[in-house]
Amino acid sequence: MFPQSREELSYYYGRVSLALIAYTALVQVMTSLCYLPYYLGDYELFYSDWYYYLIDPMVFYPAGLLVFGLMLRRFPTPKLVKAGPPEPRQICSGLAVALGLLYASSDLTDLLLSGTETVDYANEAVAEEPILFALLCTVLIAPICEEYIFRRLLLDRLLFLGDWSSIVISSLFFGLFHTNLYQFLYAFAVGLVLGYVRMMTGSMRWNILLHMFINLFCGVLISYLPDEEWIYSLLGVAVIGCICYSAAYLLREKPWRNFYPGPTRFSGGEKRRACLTNVTFWLCVLIHLGLSVYYICI
Repeated sequence: MFPQSREELSYYYGRVSLALIAYTALVQVMTSLCYLPYYLGDYELFYSDWYYYLIDPMVFYPAGLLVFGLMLRRFPTPKLVKAGPPEPRQICSGLAVALGLLYASSDLTDLLLSGTETVDYANEAVAEEPILFALLCTVLIAPICEEYIFRRLLLDRLLFLGDWSSIVISSLFFGLFHTNLYQFLYAFAVGLVLGYVRMMTGSMRWNILLHMFINLFCGVLISYLPDEEWIYSLLGVAVIGCICYSAAYLLREKPWRNFYPGPTRFSGGEKRRACLTNVTFWLCVLIHLGLSVYYICI
């Protein structure tokens, strides 16, 4: 049943916020449990490479699937209309827009956080991992699990708010999920594109493939490229091209014009007020921004 009053609508926002808080709390608990070998004196196990490599995929994604699946299972879920597969031109266009927004938001983050010690520690960690493990976790496991959590369990259950609201909110929580100030803006920006692809195709396949390629290009290949000036000059030209293309595409096409407002009777202003006046929503934001700052300091 769709929400009929502002109080019911606010409850849904609070429930989603509480789900992300519970997700983060469960991850913290499971991460602490991973330190048991250390506290029990089994230092050989704790410091072994294979144990370190297993922690992230064993902790982050099962926790997300469990929490979001259980806490949002009663949300109304309007069905997406499955469209045909996108044309090659559309796939290339979506990839260019995603990369353009990613690098533009990354540059903005560099500007905003200049003078601080904040770094993209996720990409730094990838550079220190064996390439086969990086490919397995960053290019295969992460895109599949993150897309299922944020574009299937979350976005699909927010569709009653309308296309625009569901895309923005799922992208916001996708950014907060990373608990890293450096990653927040570009995760949010890429989440907008991935949510749009999910909405337009009605299939998980294409946003997963797009997510895989983004992680492959930006998270793995760049970390292992030879340190040659001409390679980085070529990459710089490609990045500038993607940023210019994404700006031109958004200005020309305005893809949000055909968004469905949702089956509820609430206006855009009412939806925003219900979200921005919800205490649990702001608690969720503060917790994740606080964790982002905490991880900088430790």
